[in-house]
Amino acid sequence: MRHAWQTHTPFGGHRFLDFVNTVDDERKTRARNGLPDWPTVLAWCRRAGVIDDEEGAALVATPPAEGAAAWDALIGFREAAYALLSAVAGGLPPPEPARSAVEAAAATGLARATLAPTSDGLGWTAPAGALGAEVVRVRLALAFLDLVGCRDLARLRECGRCTGLYLDHGRGAGRRWCRMSTCGNRAKVERHRRQR
Repeated sequence: MRHAWQTHTPFGGHRFLDFVNTVDDERKTRARNGLPDWPTVLAWCRRAGVIDDEEGAALVATPPAEGAAAWDALIGFREAAYALLSAVAGGLPPPEPARSAVEAAAATGLARATLAPTSDGLGWTAPAGALGAEVVRVRLALAFLDLVGCRDLARLRECGRCTGLYLDHGRGAGRRWCRMSTCGNRAKVERHRRQR
């Protein structure tokens, strides 16, 4: 069963992790895709700042076959990235098919991007005009490269209840749940029921 992406507050600590977390699941299933179609992808991208309103309005007119192909490639990228990052969070070797798929997406992203001045010096950008529907995957591939290039990746964790990935900036034992308001509270309720 498919559900539109829930409007919960992003919790990953990085735009790319928020993209990987666009599922609503429990028990590590990733069974409920929060981005079930191209229009929902565009709406999420606008909210997340991947595309602006003008780009979103232009991309809404994407021909259905092109939008479906862009959606399919994007979801494949998301799931490969989840498999790769979940392994990293768990201290396991990255699965080869996922590593290869993410590496290919990142290489394609860099091949389509250009270096441009930013407020911090230089950065990779992907102008929407020439890329069409591919701009979403290219920009998210660049966000992946930003994530793996940051020092915070050592803080990558996976929720103990769902597949949510996040950067844990807590002190001490750190976070166990993606959000206390969902998985944390559910885990407390389950523990209370078991004790009774």
